[in-house]
Amino acid sequence: MYLSNLEIDMKSKGVSNWLINPYKIHQRLWMGFEKQKSEASRPDFLYRVEENFKQTGETKPRILVLSNISPVWENAFNGEEFLKGKPHILSLNLDNFIEEDRSFRFSLKANPTKKIKDYRRLFKEELKDYPERESRENREKYKEGKENLEKLIQTVSKEQRESLPSKRVGIYKEHEQVDWLKRKGEQSGFEISILKFDKGEKEKVLKKKDGSLQNELDLLQVQFSGVLRVTNSEQFKKAYCDGIGSGKAFGCGLLLLARC
Repeated sequence: MYLSNLEIDMKSKGVSNWLINPYKIHQRLWMGFEKQKSEASRPDFLYRVEENFKQTGETKPRILVLSNISPVWENAFNGEEFLKGKPHILSLNLDNFIEEDRSFRFSLKANPTKKIKDYRRLFKEELKDYPERESRENREKYKEGKENLEKLIQTVSKEQRESLPSKRVGIYKEHEQVDWLKRKGEQSGFEISILKFDKGEKEKVLKKKDGSLQNELDLLQVQFSGVLRVTNSEQFKKAYCDGIGSGKAFGCGLLLLARC
């Protein structure tokens, strides 16, 4: 695995607009891998934007990229476009780094989600006057629609429920976010020893589909940090390489580690 550190030059023209669009970031980072793709090694990467990274007393933005093949950043950034200095690429030996029962300080920007049945699909006509998403302006109307939906769900037959597709939604309650991370740990070979996190916030992103940019969508991002202990080294290595949770194309899922 390879970990790239890309220091961002905020004086570069257009960099501010680029940094606030996760889709555009992912698109450009992909250019650093597309010429290396082959049947033997398909490029795969995770990334994370750190807007206030502190180094030698100075606060500066950077992008960290974890990849399974070594990137060629000259293909993504023409000359020094958007970048300040030459990217630093570190080759990681996970077998020497990740061992069972070892503890790490960690940081994770995650998109906690869960799958639920899309009951609104059954009751489009009954709920057409109620918003599907809550905002400050429609809070009361949204609450009324939610209560009506809960009543309508009671009328759904077992056959209807089983045939309904699921949809992925954000997890907004703090205790459920903690439970989500604990479940991920059980699945991924680690347990949390110490945990702190910032309150989840929605970020507006543009989603691309069929070659055109679609409407904005809300992406929930939660910042977890603390100390974890590896309980299964092979599971943990896979989770570290694959990322934790969803929203990876939008800068979520990259687990940063430092030995305690």
